[in-house]
Amino acid sequence: MYREDWLPVWDHSSSDDLVHWIHHPPALLPAFDGSTPRGIYSGDAVENAPEPTLIYHVPSQGTCIATSEDDELIRWAPSPANPVIRMSNSHTEYVVFDPCAWREGDTYYALIGNKSWAPGYEGDCTSLFRSADLLNWVYLHPFYRSERRWTDEIEDCACPDFFPLGDRHMLLMHTHQPHAQCQYYLGRYENQRFFPEDHGRMNWPGGQLSGPETLSDDRGRRIFFGWIREARPWGNVGWGSVMSLPRVLSLGSGGTLHMQPVPELQALRRYHRRYEAVRVPRGGVVDLTEVSGDCLELSIEVEPTDAEQFGLLVRCSPDSDEQTAIVCDRRNGLLRIELDRSTLDSQIKYPKYSTASSSPARAAAPNDWEELSESERYVQIQEAPFSLTTGEGLCLHLFLDRSVLEVFANQRQCLTQRIYPSRPDSLGVRLFSKDAEVVVRSVDAWDMAPVNPC
Repeated sequence: MYREDWLPVWDHSSSDDLVHWIHHPPALLPAFDGSTPRGIYSGDAVENAPEPTLIYHVPSQGTCIATSEDDELIRWAPSPANPVIRMSNSHTEYVVFDPCAWREGDTYYALIGNKSWAPGYEGDCTSLFRSADLLNWVYLHPFYRSERRWTDEIEDCACPDFFPLGDRHMLLMHTHQPHAQCQYYLGRYENQRFFPEDHGRMNWPGGQLSGPETLSDDRGRRIFFGWIREARPWGNVGWGSVMSLPRVLSLGSGGTLHMQPVPELQALRRYHRRYEAVRVPRGGVVDLTEVSGDCLELSIEVEPTDAEQFGLLVRCSPDSDEQTAIVCDRRNGLLRIELDRSTLDSQIKYPKYSTASSSPARAAAPNDWEELSESERYVQIQEAPFSLTTGEGLCLHLFLDRSVLEVFANQRQCLTQRIYPSRPDSLGVRLFSKDAEVVVRSVDAWDMAPVNPC
């Protein structure tokens, strides 16, 4: 979180139901003596620690820890021994950067850094450290090998989060380049090394989800939160970014990742509307006249179909000048959000790369960023791999909250998107099919109540 002076701090909120949140004073702030002039950066809570402990990165210093001074976790005390892992330009293998940590038996382990310079560990990687007391750390080795069949060498493993999930282990990460995103590995954890077996992404060019974090609750659920960045110019906002809705991560059949919104969100439902057996003709659009708004929950079940492109339109103006399409593209095995008509505001653009001067932009084309064509610099869609098996229908679970759109598909895929319609009447919801009739078994719609009403 960035405060008014633009120094990163650790803001703090709590909830007893994952829906209604209490804002507390920041847990970690830069020191007034100027010893942390660039702020407090990424980190995590130490999983399974006997007392609540935070581990975090301070630029130009290194890895630091803090412990709670009260049962409500309001006051936190940085360790006098900070930094417990110092920044160093001399080590040839690891880079001291974003940490996460956990406890196994009487031993603590931490993942430190977003790259490894050990030969054979190019690309996204992080390094494993060990400690008996959280103060004295020993570097062990790179944690895993990154393979080019999944990621490019320019990608990194920032904001790591490592934990068991079912009978496997999961490593979540934030990637800075070629565009800010969230991705993950599923695999085996053996002898203090991780062996990735599957890889997936939660954000693609055009999307804004990154900075993943998870927690394990008292019911044993693994709950994910992501950072949804702004797509508007920051100078026009006055504040920057929001958190995603909490989602439960689990393993489906075959050990693949499943994602679904926490059921506690049902407490926000108001004014239920339901449609059944809606026929959407080939090349046609059906207006759900009783459903409109910019703060909605929608659940849509589509019967198995031969149609190749069909889906839902949200934030539609009456004349369709503004609308955002959520498309199931069976022909190409994709779930897509189309942004070309999401807004009439010419300032809203979705960059293909992290920054205008980033090396990925130069690597993608021989010219500098400013010399790239409009189509090379920006995208008008966000699309993710998603296929329906033979005889499988489509189940969309969608949350629309002003500029935030989160779309869950068959619990296997989720797209997160910022959209900014400019017209106050861009509130309509419609079903469509491009190439064949589609039968929508049901549509359930609810208005969503404010989380913290004034």
